Amino acid sequence: MLCAGAAILIVVILTSGSDDDSARAFGTAIAIAFLSLTAAAGVNLIDRKPEVAMIGYLAILASLVALLAIVNLIWGDSILSDSSGAKAAAYSLTVAIALGNTSWLLAGHDDDDPDRIKLVRGATVAMLWALAISLVAGIEGDGDNVSASQLGVTAVLYGLGALALPLLRLTES
Repeated sequence: MLCAGAAILIVVILTSGSDDDSARAFGTAIAIAFLSLTAAAGVNLIDRKPEVAMIGYLAILASLVALLAIVNLIWGDSILSDSSGAKAAAYSLTVAIALGNTSWLLAGHDDDDPDRIKLVRGATVAMLWALAISLVAGIEGDGDNVSASQLGVTAVLYGLGALALPLLRLTES
């Protein structure tokens, strides 16, 4: 399926003679590459932690929805290609990224982890979702619903947790 899509994009680029179509194909390829990572994180979670597999399935679904919404924005001349379509793409991309990152964080969970690692993982997931909810609120209110400093602090706290987890695991080895 992925190879067929790539073949179609190559044919479009080579036969269109339009830089616009080449740019659209490039944008589509970037979306596929990026969202395949969020979906792969979901697949990894399903394989590693069946008890929370639903989150992995949601990550895959959200990745597919985001890809469809983005492809519609890039290629479509439909009613969904207007600003409401752009918002739908932004919402679905935000959720796909949040679910993909959640899947990545939870797939690394080990029942034998020390409490401090479990605490950092839980806080990191909480900050990730606080950031995702803030982004969705910002998209909905055209940026007026969330302060930049609140977004920045939440992003730093999430980033700190995401970086600290592997370091904590190294110190435990």
